[in-house]
Amino acid sequence: MAEYILALDAGGTAVKAAIYDIAGRECAVAGETLSPIRPAPGHNERDPELMWTAVCRVTRKAIEVAGILSGEIAVVGLTGYGNGLYLVDGKGTPVRNGILSSDQRAASITERWCRQGLEPRHLEMTNQKIWAGKPLPLIQWLEENEAPVLDRAQNLLMCKDFLRLRLTGRLALEITDMSSGSLFDHAARRWTPAVIEHVGLGHHARLFGDPLESLAIAGTVTPEAAEATGLMAGTPVSAGFADNLAMATALGIVDESHLHVVSGTWGLNQLIADSAPTDGSILAAMVGATPGKYVLVDGGATSASTFEWFVDTIVAPAIGAGDHSSVYAWCNEKLADARDSDPPVYFLPYLNGLLDIPAARGSFIGLSGWHGLPHMIRAVFEGVALEHRQNIERLLAGRPRPTAARFAGGAARSRPWLDIFAATLDMPIELGTAKELGALGAAIIAAVSAGLYPDLESGVAGMTHVRERIEPDPGKVALMEKRYRSYLVLRKCLEPAWSRI
Repeated sequence: MAEYILALDAGGTAVKAAIYDIAGRECAVAGETLSPIRPAPGHNERDPELMWTAVCRVTRKAIEVAGILSGEIAVVGLTGYGNGLYLVDGKGTPVRNGILSSDQRAASITERWCRQGLEPRHLEMTNQKIWAGKPLPLIQWLEENEAPVLDRAQNLLMCKDFLRLRLTGRLALEITDMSSGSLFDHAARRWTPAVIEHVGLGHHARLFGDPLESLAIAGTVTPEAAEATGLMAGTPVSAGFADNLAMATALGIVDESHLHVVSGTWGLNQLIADSAPTDGSILAAMVGATPGKYVLVDGGATSASTFEWFVDTIVAPAIGAGDHSSVYAWCNEKLADARDSDPPVYFLPYLNGLLDIPAARGSFIGLSGWHGLPHMIRAVFEGVALEHRQNIERLLAGRPRPTAARFAGGAARSRPWLDIFAATLDMPIELGTAKELGALGAAIIAAVSAGLYPDLESGVAGMTHVRERIEPDPGKVALMEKRYRSYLVLRKCLEPAWSRI
């Protein structure tokens, strides 16, 4: 009997294949880094064919490392980075490189659309704000700059949809990625041409269509894909799941009782809810895997990646260390030298700007001559946590407070940083056992789709596990509450200055 699930996770910087048993235990994982192609400033692309060949290699490697037969794999799960776009012709052949969601070529188009007053209607239908890496602004940019390429395209796909096409031969979008990409009428839970007509792109309706539901089997592995990947022909393939939702699923989150916090390149904060705001008060709301569920999202590129910059540019040169792990350990140790009673240093983690204020910049505030590197380390740790809280407060407005925050990302490797997060949020922090969250989440969705579990709740219960819970220190909660109020004042006061800088 087939007892394993193989999950493919195509992120913005790497592709991975992971194999799990039906209890969610990781049996093998293999991955390869894919460096972005940058043909011009602000342009970030990926060759779809190179991605597919990398997926074939890591799939074969994972099966080999797991020591199983391909016939023991019951189903294939899929996830990948959201937004961006892949365009294919009627035969499923790419007409150009795929575009990553970090691409900024369409920034002027989004600004133009907002000046024209198009965003309120966009929010009303899609529960999404407009930003440059989304499919619609990218289509508009292609229309203005690569019209012949766009004319050859017959279908628009997201990253994981292209992999599904290569595995099964089926051309289709999937519901959560379509929702994330602002291509979906939330009220109707379906595709409607109105979502593209209101920005003047209705003549490209051929690129879209009703999406697959997440908890569906989209097809089976073709003989050609089986030869390339080492999978068995006829193996079922799941429709797949958006990557941020997959990570929340891998942490056992199915309802409002738990908050999902990711501290990585992006700081993502997510809450599963029964309703979604349509007033633009949060970054986005996506439909969930089951009707009636929404995933509320807020955050930005203001999280653990700012600490990596701080380590690379300030700490490592100062202490003469080149190994990241040793530098992080040094920072954790030195953090204790910055006492609670010392006058605080604040850090605004806006090295990559803010989504709504692109001109915002990273800043240390409150430095004096006797402050040292430990105070700056603490400021960065606290600044990232305080910005997460600011986003989380928006998510939770008018909603019940979750019992805990389930945590993932680079900050999870630092216990002192997790203590700061727990105190800043005044909420217990829980850590899961899974290492590859996106892949495990895709595996859970696939397991339910294939009937290995009767529903999503039982699949999550059977395949996810919490390994640690960190309670907030009451004394530090009071301290961080005071610092949060000061942080909000600093944040507000500097807003008018960013455009001048």
